[in-house]
Amino acid sequence: MVVMKVVASLILVLASSFLVVSPAAASRSDDLVLLSTVFGELHFVRRLCEPVREQDYWRERMKQLVALEKPTARERRRLVEGFNKGYNNAQGQFSACTAQAELFSINRAERGEAIVLRLGGAPSR
Repeated sequence: MVVMKVVASLILVLASSFLVVSPAAASRSDDLVLLSTVFGELHFVRRLCEPVREQDYWRERMKQLVALEKPTARERRRLVEGFNKGYNNAQGQFSACTAQAELFSINRAERGEAIVLRLGGAPSR
C-alpha cells in the first residue's frame, strides 16, 4: 500500500513538473528511462506479492508516463526497453513474495521518488 501511494504521487508530480525546464534534455531522458526501469521492477515484484490488487497497476502507470511524455518513437522505445529490463531483472531475482521482495519494492519506490525529485518535482504524500 505504501508503494502504491508513493508511485501515485510520482505520477502526479511528473504530470505537474512538465512546466519545469530541465538543464539537459538528455539527462531528463535518461531519468525517464530509469523511472521506467523502476516501474518494470515494481510491476514484477508487486504482482508477485499482490497478484489480484496490483495485476496491471504498474503497467498502467507506465502507459500514463508514456502518454504524458508524448515521446518520439526512439524515446518511446527506450522507455519500453527500460520497463522490460526492470521487469526481467526483478524476475531474475525473485520467484516468490518474500520479505526481501517486499523490501526491494519499497527501495524501488524510494528510488523512483528520488528520480522524480531530480526531474524537478516534489512528491505529495
